Amino acid sequence: MTNANEFALETFVDFPDDALTAPTPIGVSHIDSLMSMLSQNGVRRVHWGYYGDGHGGYHIPAGIERLHPETPLDVDQNQWENYALTCERLGNPLRVAVEAAHRHGMEIYAYYKPYETGISAVLPEGSPEAQRWGNVSHVGGRLAWIDPFVVNNPELRIRRRTDDLPAGLETARIGKIVLTKSDAAPTRITAEHLQIWSSDRNYNYRMSDARFGFDERVVASDRDVTDIYGNLITRQGDPVRQLTLSGLDLPDRYVLVTTDFAEGTGDFANTWDRLMTVFDTNGEPMPGVYATGTQIWFPQWENFRTGGLTFDTGRGPELTTLDLPNQQSPETSKRQSSRNYYLFEKPAGFIAYARGVNEYMPGALCETEPRVQDYWLSCLGEMLDAGVDGVDFRVENHSTHTDSPNDYGFNQVVLDRIPVSSKAFKADIARVRGDAYTEFLRSASRMIRERGRRMRVNLNVAWFRAPEERIHARRLAFPGLIDFQWRRWIEEGLVDDATLRVYAKPFDSIFGEDPVAQEMISICNDRNIPVHVNRYVHGSPNLLDEYQRVIRDGRFSGFVLYEVWSYAHPDVDGRWAMAFHRQENPTDTDRHLHDLHERCVESVRSVFEVHAKRPH
Repeated sequence: MTNANEFALETFVDFPDDALTAPTPIGVSHIDSLMSMLSQNGVRRVHWGYYGDGHGGYHIPAGIERLHPETPLDVDQNQWENYALTCERLGNPLRVAVEAAHRHGMEIYAYYKPYETGISAVLPEGSPEAQRWGNVSHVGGRLAWIDPFVVNNPELRIRRRTDDLPAGLETARIGKIVLTKSDAAPTRITAEHLQIWSSDRNYNYRMSDARFGFDERVVASDRDVTDIYGNLITRQGDPVRQLTLSGLDLPDRYVLVTTDFAEGTGDFANTWDRLMTVFDTNGEPMPGVYATGTQIWFPQWENFRTGGLTFDTGRGPELTTLDLPNQQSPETSKRQSSRNYYLFEKPAGFIAYARGVNEYMPGALCETEPRVQDYWLSCLGEMLDAGVDGVDFRVENHSTHTDSPNDYGFNQVVLDRIPVSSKAFKADIARVRGDAYTEFLRSASRMIRERGRRMRVNLNVAWFRAPEERIHARRLAFPGLIDFQWRRWIEEGLVDDATLRVYAKPFDSIFGEDPVAQEMISICNDRNIPVHVNRYVHGSPNLLDEYQRVIRDGRFSGFVLYEVWSYAHPDVDGRWAMAFHRQENPTDTDRHLHDLHERCVESVRSVFEVHAKRPH
């Protein structure tokens, strides 16, 4: 049990978010002001996100925001040049943060995501952005925001299986496209409404004049279909309506299907490879990846007429409606509050296909590769050299985004450790890779303790459980085919502190509703391992009540406010305060974000005020 007087208030700084939204490049005085503000409000420990700080940081698309002044980016990714200048000015942001935190009497931990070595931000292949800032090839474009180690060693990333790819896929011609609705209800789409657009470089698509045969029929679904949230969309055997476009002879690498509807309510919806399935001229299926209007970075520029698309985003299974208007108009530009995964709903009205698959995950390195473990440990050395008091490890990341995560993990170094006669091949891959990650944590633990520092591990309640129990929507944020052996980490004594990360699970789950969360807490308590609760400030209107409930529970040692960007911001004079910088010409998204931030500021201020009144 935790002594209430020892309960720590902590916070997390995801520094790129702060630098991307600051009104000016951030300097040493800004960081000092931030740490002063946090210390004065009772924060005892800061967690600082590591992005290659000790070796010059990642490649950054500095100045990309100036390329399309007529379509400004939203406030949360608006100042890429500021971010690059900030890194240049600070040299090693983590070291500057450590010195400032210590000056103001706080501990500071490096927040380390080993798999996050190349954010899944893809610039379309034919775009001027990709030509200037692209670093590593990805189907449909090039990755921009990425660690130099990945640029120099792309073959060390997590690799996809190859046994399901037919020979000649790159040169095969598309002969048939099948569009499948999620049910058998009638549709307003006819052959006359359908359009096919194509491109050789995923940029500036052009409408095809290809003629096609058209067939509409109702058939039985050949499998269960679920969306990104795990919702059952179609049950195997249920009737579904299909539209078949036949007699095609398309050589293009990128093919898009849309309609000419400019208004009205769409009725033809499904998920990625069910909405559109592609066959060659011999009637054989052609594996590929899809674009469904789900780009995460630079979404305002995702326009197939004047720009390009992002394929294989991890959000392809989002339910997509084919017959919505496919371009912005005065009506469609009025964005509404979204479903639970997006800040805003974006009418797509199209689906695009790219032949082939991504051979590797965007930026995540394979933990089983010895050179990768050596590199990860070298990064850990940089953090320790910066003077941190501890290192907080998190598996969840932004470098593994793909629509088919369980097809990855087939690096040769993994396959070499699996018996040829294995009857549970994927389970063996998960075991081998899990063993390798545990071995990395062993090495990390020794390294950290030799320097007299502490090792903390994030326990992901939504993911560290049986595969069938994992939160479906979080698949894009974790490496596929690997078992994270969290019980073993604790049993072997590798963990000094634990962070209970309940993102994507109800917060109440930590108080008894979720057996995995209860087991995590119990095992740590039994071994006197302090457990800290990580809580997102955004989307938590009951933050103060949650904070107080965690204290009253008695099993926890701290509360982590995630993240500073949600409730505080720097100004041009070098001061950091609990406010958010307002844009001169805000977009609808900016205005909505400002409103959210104002509510976040009030929630965090109330936590600070109550925390200050507690005995210490």
